[in-house]
Amino acid sequence: MAGLVLALLLAAAGEPAIRVEKLAEGGFSADVADIEAARLTTTMEEVQRIAAQRCGKMKVRFGRYNFDSRVDTARNVMMIENLRQKFFCYDPATDPYKPVPADWKASDADTAAATSFVTRFLDRLDRGDQAGIAMMDPLAEITPKDWANLHAGATQFQTGDGSMTPQFVAWSNNPDGAAYPGAYVLFSVIDDHPGIAGTCGGILVQRVREGEYRIAQYDVQFISQALVNQQGLTGQQLDRLCQR
Repeated sequence: MAGLVLALLLAAAGEPAIRVEKLAEGGFSADVADIEAARLTTTMEEVQRIAAQRCGKMKVRFGRYNFDSRVDTARNVMMIENLRQKFFCYDPATDPYKPVPADWKASDADTAAATSFVTRFLDRLDRGDQAGIAMMDPLAEITPKDWANLHAGATQFQTGDGSMTPQFVAWSNNPDGAAYPGAYVLFSVIDDHPGIAGTCGGILVQRVREGEYRIAQYDVQFISQALVNQQGLTGQQLDRLCQR
């Protein structure tokens, strides 16, 4: 679940059109107008492949990653729209970021500290506290307006008081597609606010060093209870909405 992407001028056999643009401030962006959420992973993998091709002998570093989401109620599928991923080419010989050993293992204290970090982040997101911006990777380029949009997306279906809490999924060493090499941990999100039927996606956290973490990727969609009631969605249909 890390953020990857890149571009391709290949739109054959039903593949989504991925457009790559060179940015004036440096690097590139890869853009996809719309895809079903179930195709997000394969789309990212293809974009990652093309990014590597674009950078040639250099390596790829992925930056800002954002998209809009909506439920296509006619088909009961989650749609990803306006997907954009920035990426940069860099020389690994001069890169200050180093990988962790392939056999590195997180301690219980590492997992507890990362969980506490994400708990604080979700609390700030729920309240709209802009202090949450500083908890995110600067490569995400989150502005106060972006943060307000994240807050609105996370709270728009809430109809009462509750909380968002992280649920540990797994650690990963030097994952493909991450902005930097290193140790990462993935969390899903449990939301018990009235009005929320469930969530899709998750939060990827980088372990910068012992006791220091940052949000590498925020990718959470919230499903409203009103939609579930209106459409009469079953548990199986809800799982399909979250399929990647």
